[in-house]
Amino acid sequence: MDEKDRELGMGSEITRRDFLDGIAMTVGGAAVASAIGVGVSPAASAAAAGVTSPPMAANYPPMRQGLRGFDAAAIDAGHAVRDGKASGNAVNLSEAYDLVVVGAGMAGLSAAYFYRKQIPHSKILVIDGCDDFGGHARRNEFNVDGRQLLVNGGTYGIWYPNTYTAEGKQLLKDIGVDNERWYRAADAQPNPIRDLNLRSAMFFSKETFGVDRLATDYPLGNWEEQAMGVAPGRNWEEFLSNTPFSDGAKAGLLKLYTEKKDYMPGLSTEQKIQRLQKMSYVDYLLKVADIHPDAVAHIQNQGGGGSSNQAAGPDSFSAWYAYRRDAYGFAGLGLPPTQALTVGQIAPGISNLTHAPGRHVIFPDGNAGVARLLIRWLIPEALPGTTMEDSVAAHVNYAMLDRPENAVRVRLGSTAIRVKHLGDPTTAKEVEVSYFNSRTRKVYRVRSSAVVMACFNAVVPYLCPELPDPQKQALHWAVRKPLVETAVAVRNWRAFRKLGVSDVSCPNMFFTSIALSQKVSLGDYRNPTNPDEPIIISMELSNAILEKPGQGLSPHDQWRAARAELQSIPFETFERNIRSQLARVLGPGGFDPARDIAGIIINRWGHAYATGSNELYDPDWTHRTDAPWVVGRKRFGRITISNSDAAATSLTQAAFQQSNRAVNEIIDDIVRPVFDFHFAERDTPVYPETDNPNSWADDTKAG
Repeated sequence: MDEKDRELGMGSEITRRDFLDGIAMTVGGAAVASAIGVGVSPAASAAAAGVTSPPMAANYPPMRQGLRGFDAAAIDAGHAVRDGKASGNAVNLSEAYDLVVVGAGMAGLSAAYFYRKQIPHSKILVIDGCDDFGGHARRNEFNVDGRQLLVNGGTYGIWYPNTYTAEGKQLLKDIGVDNERWYRAADAQPNPIRDLNLRSAMFFSKETFGVDRLATDYPLGNWEEQAMGVAPGRNWEEFLSNTPFSDGAKAGLLKLYTEKKDYMPGLSTEQKIQRLQKMSYVDYLLKVADIHPDAVAHIQNQGGGGSSNQAAGPDSFSAWYAYRRDAYGFAGLGLPPTQALTVGQIAPGISNLTHAPGRHVIFPDGNAGVARLLIRWLIPEALPGTTMEDSVAAHVNYAMLDRPENAVRVRLGSTAIRVKHLGDPTTAKEVEVSYFNSRTRKVYRVRSSAVVMACFNAVVPYLCPELPDPQKQALHWAVRKPLVETAVAVRNWRAFRKLGVSDVSCPNMFFTSIALSQKVSLGDYRNPTNPDEPIIISMELSNAILEKPGQGLSPHDQWRAARAELQSIPFETFERNIRSQLARVLGPGGFDPARDIAGIIINRWGHAYATGSNELYDPDWTHRTDAPWVVGRKRFGRITISNSDAAATSLTQAAFQQSNRAVNEIIDDIVRPVFDFHFAERDTPVYPETDNPNSWADDTKAG
């Protein structure tokens, strides 16, 4: 470690760095495969496979710092399955369940909910390879100088709650989510960004622009300014004049942001839309709008062109998609109104379910708050309290998740490596599930009447190789987009106040944005409002790493390449860039990374959000039964598939909807309890306990 690293605080013992559960993350796929392949003695219990960590910072999953997200052991076990190296003897736990769910994310937990909702006496096991539940709905928690700080480590919020299905809305109601109470709490709390007149800014680095310079009063879109409750900033011309952008970039950006010209004169609206659907946003800017290449390069490298979960950078999605995302450059084309965000809702037309999609509900820890409420509903002893509010500050008792007496058991650190029917899938009565436990480093197996595969699609064919080839091909079509959520706990945010900024865009740097994380105070949890208080800073990783713009790659290929690079970056690289970038940007405001940084969590998700079709690369699968996600989610014997991949979108409501479908396929096609009557044609010679098959009176009462 050199002197510069010491000045940045790289020697501080504030993080677990590349360690999980006290074990250095140096185990490769071959080592895991070796462990999986080694025979073990049949002397293991289910309790030995569970997580029993007490709620302390070193052992409590949400408070573990360093490199988080997908566990290294889970990744290695999954890759061993993919590479055909996951074999060997398994310890038979002699456990039998009505349902086993593979995956404890939003789809998996909701599948357990939907099954128990319909069959309250059922026995369910949920397994997951990570050391925490929720999937990407991951909670990050810090304790800084006695102050609890929360932030989402992935999935952010309940988007458009009115677009949830009836079953999804009932789920939220059952677990205690109350939209109106959340709105009242959100509307009643102070807005320190507005009250302190903190503004958006842009930082220009000397590596790219020849000078380190902070340009304040970065203009926001109208809806952004309204949502943040701030007054309009300076205009684009004034802002750009104070930046070290090249003359071409300044002229191009000013034109892009302010000009209202029809770049497609003589074409009808329908003809314009057809053309926009067949060209990328980058091509539109360069070839149609004639925006200077320097300006287009900024849009592409910064990720400001509307990058989303459905596509990679602006060179990989259509101009029509960009317009629908409210990107710049279309003001003079006379196109139909966009589905752009406004305050608390969006314009009519975003959903065919409702014209009032509803205001987002965002817990302090994002949708981890929803996952925790699901855990409480499934295993009440695991999380004290009874309301949405009292769940936020409380700690989950992870020791309660996998007790033998539970009707629902959640077994973490357990990566599925094989799911197979015991017999012909068309007639089998049971499914066997084998999994690798990262703590004991052994393979275990359990039996179940049915299984919901609530992991991501691409892994399912490796776990269930007996699937029909067309279905396996359809499942492999789904390529998930990588994601990194970076949370940095700091002891105060005086530097932000002194500089007059709330968030800073950083073009071409390792992290392209720095922002104060402002959450809603709820229950006993209080959002920081005073710059002297600790707070969490969110930093967004460059899309040059998360995507591969400008290389002519499809979105799927961009994400594959990005995932490979992302997995090779050690925590030390993330940490050094965090410390040095915060020092450069906030240093003039008095920020000292060695003194002020109290904790760092890097949530690295190589396979993060589900994506859908892309009109530049895929056929129009609208309403088609041969769409890959429709083919891929087909029930296979007693195995069903639920995840957001199965809906080709990354929304939580889609995961809930798919879980409801998957569970109903099992109940309607396999269990069918409502048809267990003596007068119904049935393949099971068993009557309900309350029925007397010889009683005509019972029949008349029923009908």
